Amino acid sequence: MTALFGNLRRYAGAGLAVGLVPGVVVAVALANWQLYSGPVFAVPLVVSGCASVLLLLASCYAFSLRVTAGLRGKTLWFTALHLVARAPLVPLGVLALVFVAVLLGTSVTASLLLLAPGPVALFASAGTWTEKHALHR
Repeated sequence: MTALFGNLRRYAGAGLAVGLVPGVVVAVALANWQLYSGPVFAVPLVVSGCASVLLLLASCYAFSLRVTAGLRGKTLWFTALHLVARAPLVPLGVLALVFVAVLLGTSVTASLLLLAPGPVALFASAGTWTEKHALHR
C-alpha cells in the first residue's frame, strides 16, 4: 500500500503536466465558441476542436511515455502525436475502456470505479509500448 501512495506522489506531477496541455487547448476551444458566433468564425472553432481531439488522443500515449521513457516537452508530444497517427485505435480503446468503466460504475455499483484505473493504465501502457517498439522494426 505504501508503494501505491509513493508512486502516486511520484507521478502526480507528470500526470498534471500531461493533462494541462489538452486542458488549455480545450479551454481555448470553449472560449472561441463563446466569443465568436457566426459562419466566418467557424474556422477558429474547427481548428481548436480538431487540436483538442488530437491532443486528447495523444495524452493517452503521452503519460506512458513521460513516466517510463522520461520524454518531456516537444519531444514527448511529437512522439505521442506520431503514435496517434500510426495507431489511433489504441487511444480510442483507452477512452472506450474509461467510458465503459464509468458507465458500469454509475449504473451497477460505484465500487467498480475503484477498480477502473488499473485495467485502463495497463491497456494504455501496453498499447503505447507495442506501438513504440513497432516503430523500430
